[in-house]
Amino acid sequence: MLKDFLDANGQSFSMAAEAASRMSSTAPTVQQVVSEHIETLTAASSGTRRTYRGQANIHIYPVLGAIPVDRLTRAEVARWFNGMTIAAKSKKNVHAILSAALKTAIADGLISENVALGMRAADEVSTFEPVFLSEAQMSIIYSALPQRWRLFVEFLENAGLRYGEATALRWQDVEQRDGRVALRVTRAWRRGDDGEYIGPPKTKRSRRTVTLPLLLGDALLGARGDAATGDLMFTRPSGLHLSNSYFHLSVWMPLMKEISGQLGAKPRIHDLRHTHASRLIARGVPLPVIQARLGHESITTTVNTYGHLAGDADSLAAAVLD
Repeated sequence: MLKDFLDANGQSFSMAAEAASRMSSTAPTVQQVVSEHIETLTAASSGTRRTYRGQANIHIYPVLGAIPVDRLTRAEVARWFNGMTIAAKSKKNVHAILSAALKTAIADGLISENVALGMRAADEVSTFEPVFLSEAQMSIIYSALPQRWRLFVEFLENAGLRYGEATALRWQDVEQRDGRVALRVTRAWRRGDDGEYIGPPKTKRSRRTVTLPLLLGDALLGARGDAATGDLMFTRPSGLHLSNSYFHLSVWMPLMKEISGQLGAKPRIHDLRHTHASRLIARGVPLPVIQARLGHESITTTVNTYGHLAGDADSLAAAVLD
């Protein structure tokens, strides 16, 4: 019996002792702890929980899932963490799920230490670098874009809303402010277990009012026609929800394939929002104002994403002191 046990553990007494220790543990496994943590989160939407489940299934459970939570070591977590071949931001998000679950396990009296604390991914270049489109590049896009979608793309470029916010807008969200059209952003499409649904925007600061440029505001009102106040502003030709996947596959990807040689870039739909922010910075709009317009929860997000574009601001600061 002892020989068989040692053979199963590479003839190593230390490995055999560790295996025996795990076999004798009555604590729940890492998978059980993480799963319970995800399902009992009170501030997470159903879509967020589904995302967490998917990340745990792919990245946590295959490596650490079967280990009793009270036998999990920092070395094992470090090897798992370093072995994940995903972008630094994704690695950070997956690690946060495990660390939060272990924190819950401490509160439940299952363990005394969070062995996942203090681990950080090396800085890496994001898989998707923002693309800031010039006016000339936008002209190329508009010249090839079907007329049916021109106003929608102009809106994304010049309003700066997130895609899910823009496609959740209703005509009743329009108001007049000092001769301009303004939009109350109070809703966004979210993803849940049963598909997409309309809920609150991404963060508290995402609930905001966004004022439109004059020409865009006039074009939007001109397109309203006989629509009822509760109707969505932007839909598919059939009147159904203009989901990101539909627009991406039916409109954006074919368009990018057609003009990629002229454009010299491969922008995503979300890059229209980045382009909007870059235009504001180029015209001297302060970053806190841009933060409020984009609905960023923290100025740090705005600075980290767009701060490098504000090169002239430092020269202006120096000029003030001359």
